[in-house]
Amino acid sequence: MGRHGGPQPPKRVQKLHGKPWTMQARASRKVRKHLDTQDHVTPHFTWAEFACQDAQKTAVPPDLRANTIRLCWLLEKMRHQLGDVPMSIDSGYRTPERNREVGGAADSRHTHGDAADFFAAQVDGWITQGTAPSRAAVVAIASRIFASGGVGNETSGTLHVDARGWKARFVTWVAAR
Repeated sequence: MGRHGGPQPPKRVQKLHGKPWTMQARASRKVRKHLDTQDHVTPHFTWAEFACQDAQKTAVPPDLRANTIRLCWLLEKMRHQLGDVPMSIDSGYRTPERNREVGGAADSRHTHGDAADFFAAQVDGWITQGTAPSRAAVVAIASRIFASGGVGNETSGTLHVDARGWKARFVTWVAAR
């Protein structure tokens, strides 16, 4: 906190910022205001990493930002339950054009700004560094946290999570780890 050159937030904000998986942090207007000044969605996720991976690096549109914020608070919780492992978004928001280019589902949650993908190598790193002993354990944690969302993977082993608002599961992890 403060490492981006901005002013230090009040101590209460610092305390909540340090525990982003808590309901108090999610509900705090002061935390939200501080995050907005730092160009962060939540303490460990930035708006830049959710930008579309098209040539223009298209930002999450303003009308979808609430979806991304909801997703990121759940990702903070997942990150914590995995042992506070580093996480970086491998695929976040996609424009409809980009979604077609990569072969995404017709109504992909990525185009709604409430989905994130993590490549298999990163998931395997969480297993090495964190508390989950296997990919199945990672999926179990994700399934609990995203109980009203999507959890799944593609044949490549990429973990997909989303905050769609209803349960969807498509888990068939490739055998590894």
